[in-house]
Amino acid sequence: MKEQMKELQNLKGIGEVLSKRLVESSYDTIAKVAAAEKHVLARIAGINPKKLHSIVTQARKMTGEAEKHHHTW
Repeated sequence: MKEQMKELQNLKGIGEVLSKRLVESSYDTIAKVAAAEKHVLARIAGINPKKLHSIVTQARKMTGEAEKHHHTW
């Protein structure tokens, strides 16, 4: 769980508490956050609605870059 939390904390706007809540809600990778619908993520306690778009955009950019370079997150 700690490893997944650390990965999610690479996204600006996600700290220790929010990363734990995301992992507990089955969003344990950046790819899962990127694929999630914003209204579903908005239900997770502690997600700032104003930062939600930025978080999802960052995750999508990171996974897109990962696919180009064959990295896994």
